[in-house]
Amino acid sequence: MSLLAADMFAHRYILRATLALASSYGSAAATCAPSPVPIIIGNSTLSNNQVARGLQLSIGDPPQPFVFLPQWPLNNTFVYGTNGHCAVAAPACTTRRGGAYDMLASKSRSVTDKSSYPFDSAPFPPTSFVSDTLSLGKEVSLSGFPLGIPLNDWGAEDYHPMNAVGLGDNSTLLTTLKSTGKIVSRAWSMFWGRNGALASAQLNGIFVLGGYDRAKTQGRPHSFPLADSTAKCPTRMMITISDMILNFSNGTNASLFPRAASNAIQACIVPDYPVLMTLPLDPYFSRFEDLTNQSLQDRSLGLVYFANRYSSDSNVYTGDLTINFQSGFSVRIPNDQLVVPHRQINPNTGEITTNATGPDLVIISTQDVNKDDISQLGRQFLSAAYLMANLDANEFTLWEANPTDTQQLVAVDEGNADIASVCDGNPPPPVTRPDGGGGSLSSGLIAGIAVAAVVFTAIVCAIVFVWRRRHRRSAALGVRGPSTSNQGGLADKPSSAYGYNDGVPYQRSELPGLGKQVYKSHQAPDKLPVPETGQRGESQPHELQG
Repeated sequence: MSLLAADMFAHRYILRATLALASSYGSAAATCAPSPVPIIIGNSTLSNNQVARGLQLSIGDPPQPFVFLPQWPLNNTFVYGTNGHCAVAAPACTTRRGGAYDMLASKSRSVTDKSSYPFDSAPFPPTSFVSDTLSLGKEVSLSGFPLGIPLNDWGAEDYHPMNAVGLGDNSTLLTTLKSTGKIVSRAWSMFWGRNGALASAQLNGIFVLGGYDRAKTQGRPHSFPLADSTAKCPTRMMITISDMILNFSNGTNASLFPRAASNAIQACIVPDYPVLMTLPLDPYFSRFEDLTNQSLQDRSLGLVYFANRYSSDSNVYTGDLTINFQSGFSVRIPNDQLVVPHRQINPNTGEITTNATGPDLVIISTQDVNKDDISQLGRQFLSAAYLMANLDANEFTLWEANPTDTQQLVAVDEGNADIASVCDGNPPPPVTRPDGGGGSLSSGLIAGIAVAAVVFTAIVCAIVFVWRRRHRRSAALGVRGPSTSNQGGLADKPSSAYGYNDGVPYQRSELPGLGKQVYKSHQAPDKLPVPETGQRGESQPHELQG
């Protein structure tokens, strides 16, 4: 090959490599995801003009307001109708369930294609299906979304009484959002917020589809694999509690655990469960009673359903509770979320009333037929912890919660890695999560950087090749200036300057048996004004049987 031809080939190669580098860099920089879908968890005014707390959603045209809670292993989303099927009066039932759907009042309702939703077996109630517009906050709505309408009350008592968003392995909501490009992975996350007695102890929570709210997390993330479907945990989010410590208001601490490490507790995180946790009476809850010098025999029949309740003349515990996990994760439950006013639904009006005396301790002690049940961590746990689960990555992640109104949404990909930028043009958040823990660069960005590095190396090699060939030719001619030979007319033209860029079943742990036990009855509390904000709507969980 002549020197001229070699030079032209090298120049052409450098140009192509430069364009490839720019293209690969641009592709990597453009790697993005739609912004996650945030849903507020807070009080919503329902069709009975009463309020309840949960995920604020609306259905139909004109929009009908509801509150929902997530449910497992349910796959479909269901909403109770106006035709009753409730053990209590209609006004109270509407509050208890988080609203009643009037399908005849919706202009956007249509017939449902049976192939558009999976089948959910017992313990969920039989349902009829309609399609309607489901609005997820202010930005995202799904037209023609299949909604189940239960044909009867499903016997979940007040453990799981509310309209439900199914987040099972075949979740209709997550699948629809991902297949329509509204989220990039079947991930969801939740911070319950705070709903204590005083305004200072109340804060709306958030439920995020397709990612998480970084502003509400602090510390490093702790990630865990989801358990398989045979686990006695409907959500498949299993975790081991290694210690529980009472943080007394006088500054002293005391453990509820015996010293033997074998006494660690396996727990299942169930975000819709109405209390902080269930805890075996022997030895853990009994030790709590001994250390606090109180015997809690009463049970709440209000929103914090079946939690242990203080009597009106009790010396109420005033300290906090720290829960340590085997992984090194730890959260501290503040007293204003551990001990809350007794709230219940007025059976005649549906209004949530509050009793300042005889407050509820948000723990259910398990005993007798339930003594060997797996412990459950409920929604009050998510007042101190932030939770994200990713069905595509088959893992879940916990952070210590940062209670704040500030919002910083981050999308995650199918591998559970943070995605650096948002396709809607919003400023991209930082690429990595604090202290690692699964917060790597997105896969697209990593690939772009790798390609850029290879092309960059090729450019350098080509430049060196051209320079050496010219140097040798100049030495052979013995001159550096313009050539006197027509054949070498292009050889001594200055080389072009090419720029380049440098290149993330639920086999419900059945607290059911609790309903079969006999406990001391408690008189209905006096009505007190319901806190204007942060008030806890109908508490719902009851474990799914099956």
